[in-house]
Amino acid sequence: MLISVHIPKAAGTAFREILAKRFGERLLLDYKDRPLAPGLHWRRLKQKLNRADACSGIETAYDCVHGHFVADKYDALDKPVRHIAWLRDPVQRTISHYHYWKRMPDLRNPDCRRLIEQNLSLEEFAALPRMRNVTTRFFGGKAPRDFFFLGTVETMAESLARFNRLTGIDVDTMGVQNHDDDTTSRADISPTERRVIDQLNRSDRALYDDVCELLAG
Repeated sequence: MLISVHIPKAAGTAFREILAKRFGERLLLDYKDRPLAPGLHWRRLKQKLNRADACSGIETAYDCVHGHFVADKYDALDKPVRHIAWLRDPVQRTISHYHYWKRMPDLRNPDCRRLIEQNLSLEEFAALPRMRNVTTRFFGGKAPRDFFFLGTVETMAESLARFNRLTGIDVDTMGVQNHDDDTTSRADISPTERRVIDQLNRSDRALYDDVCELLAG
């Protein structure tokens, strides 16, 4: 079974479309955990206590799970699982997240409400505690080598080709549209802003660099 961790603003929507075409009704979309919302620690504790019930029946009903959840959520499944995820340069991921929430606010999230109501700058948004090291949080303590497949937004075509080779799932790379590859995420920011955002995401920078080194090896 494939367990696909959708890290926000890292090509997860485009990849979901690929998985939906391949697995159809055998794909479970799991977006109910909201890892960036307050109370994640208690939700994960409750999840751990009820993990057997949460995983019950999934093995027979689905071949792939994709969504916003911490990577270890489905470790209690009885059948072997293979984790997959896409990563993005931490600065670019943060910029994209900032502009996405300004265009399409998630008003259930207090950080998003704060962004809109207080008209936060990019640096102010990046400094919010739950907006820092997002990728590391979604990895849930897993290391890059714990994943069956990792791809990067910056090398999407090459990563999809490698995904094809590893899984045998044929992906038309020419037809894939990365919904996170917008003009706002590529907007020029000052060297100071870039340095500040990078420093706010030290764990994500180290993780991203480790993954890039692993993929280049």
